[in-house]
Amino acid sequence: MIDHNIFYIPPHFFSGNEVTIQDPELHHIKKVLRKKVGERICLIDGRGHRFEAEITGLSKSLMKVRVLHKRRMPRKRPIEITVGFVPVKGLRNETIVEKGTELGVKRFVAFVSKRSVIKDFSKQKIERFKKIAASALAQSQQYYMPEVFFDKNLETLLANSEEYDCVLLADPRGKSEVPLGGRRILLMIGPEGGFADSEMDACVQHGVQFLSLGPTRLRSETAAIVGVSKILAAYRLI
Repeated sequence: MIDHNIFYIPPHFFSGNEVTIQDPELHHIKKVLRKKVGERICLIDGRGHRFEAEITGLSKSLMKVRVLHKRRMPRKRPIEITVGFVPVKGLRNETIVEKGTELGVKRFVAFVSKRSVIKDFSKQKIERFKKIAASALAQSQQYYMPEVFFDKNLETLLANSEEYDCVLLADPRGKSEVPLGGRRILLMIGPEGGFADSEMDACVQHGVQFLSLGPTRLRSETAAIVGVSKILAAYRLI
């Protein structure tokens, strides 16, 4: 039977078999689900572990639980997808992280291009992305927290392209079929105004393959979701 209430607790809140829970998870467990001392809950730590735990103490600001069972959970996907995207204004970057996490993306890399509107990300923004990923992780019943970080520019991202078996760029001039065979896949989503010619040349020089996401022009967050879904479908994972 699936436990529909799984809570992500960062690893540093675990001390042996004892766990301390604070808001916002505390509020949901205590006020929404109305769990009491002696009842059981399911926790994850984002590192592949699932815990069955019993509530042992409850106060206004803290909950104490004791781990009863710990299981190492396998990854649900045989491939690893990284989404590299050029940030846009507003909340649409958060949509990329949230929906990408639900689809099982392993890593998110925000990077700057020559036509970027946003030229830098604060540490607070990256932390905000991580919180969104944590919520989506628990909601989608997964166990491995995706990495989220900011890269300096496209050149830096391409310089590390050898880490991947396949590097794809969403572009309407590309092929509609996803190339198969690679396990580590990088999907890049460019700025909505497109990459500069010099950046496109750099992509070609690094062996980037262009992938068409259909005949219509998509917003960045839509392109990321469609691109990841297309890769998963090509590998028959959805």
